[in-house]
Amino acid sequence: MSVGFFYSMSNNHEITCRINGRDEVLPDGTTLLEYLEMKKTPAKAVVIEFNRRVLPRGRYDGITLSDGDSLEIVQVIGGG
Repeated sequence: MSVGFFYSMSNNHEITCRINGRDEVLPDGTTLLEYLEMKKTPAKAVVIEFNRRVLPRGRYDGITLSDGDSLEIVQVIGGG
């Protein structure tokens, strides 16, 4: 294995976040809203706990995920 190949593998610009109890590898710089879009989950339909704090919906767009972040995403279901 050449040194250049090793460098490119170790510098892949990915992060690992714990989401609903499972580790997920994401591109570095992924925002919370981008993650929800990747999962086809409308932001209005979920409540999110981010690093053990419940986030107000108005803050979803200001969060960039970092390596080691923890998320619990719960879908809100209405009924009557």
